[in-house]
Amino acid sequence: MNTEQTRAPVRYEPLARTPLPDVIAEQLLAEIDSGALRPGDRLPSEPELARQLQVGRSSLREAIRKLHTLGVVEVVRGRGTYVRHRTEPEPTPQFVNWSADQGPAVAELLEVRIGLELAAAGLACVRATQADIDELAARCREHEAARRKGDLAVLVRTDEQVHEGLIRAAHNDLLLQVYLALVPEMAEFREHTLALQRADERFDPHHRSMLTALVERDAAGVRKAVLQHVAALYGEVKAAGTAKTGRPPAGRMLDYATIVATFS
Repeated sequence: MNTEQTRAPVRYEPLARTPLPDVIAEQLLAEIDSGALRPGDRLPSEPELARQLQVGRSSLREAIRKLHTLGVVEVVRGRGTYVRHRTEPEPTPQFVNWSADQGPAVAELLEVRIGLELAAAGLACVRATQADIDELAARCREHEAARRKGDLAVLVRTDEQVHEGLIRAAHNDLLLQVYLALVPEMAEFREHTLALQRADERFDPHHRSMLTALVERDAAGVRKAVLQHVAALYGEVKAAGTAKTGRPPAGRMLDYATIVATFS
């Protein structure tokens, strides 16, 4: 028997490659865990730390953002980046476990959502009426009021309404139908991300930027605010999923910088 004709060919799987920002984050975490960096310590400046690690500044920024998401460091504007006093668990174990399990599926939803909201952003700047803008402003105020009250269910609903308001302002019925079909799929994602500590500091300003740009009919500004907002949420999920296993979740999740560059 000719075994060359009957034996199945060997299939080789591509080797996993850890993204550079994850490598940087892991190295800094190791320094913190070893005690070489202690709570309250200030990291070297971005240019100096990039020089010491021999990495690009964009990769370093992404790594710092991941550590900030995980509650490991605090970025103080105008002063620098400091190792945090970790007196409370961050991120929550529930969010870490959920991100590790659901991250790839959520990433696909968010990628579609980015595309829809970016399309709506441009159309809304052309078609939005004053009534549309007033409605969106009211929804933003309601969301911030829900944040102050700490009602997660209302927070989820008002966040849905803010983004739906932008979609409706585009006055494209098919776009709206496609977007509304995604909303139930994103409910659990919203519950997890909106419950994160300091979520208001990281996400709510994007709502305000989106509204301001729409008032000014600045399509590029609305798109920028939308992209930064959803990409930041995307990054939260990937960073938390990575925290559980020390490697990115399975699938094709992108880092923050790549998702921004892809849709810019």
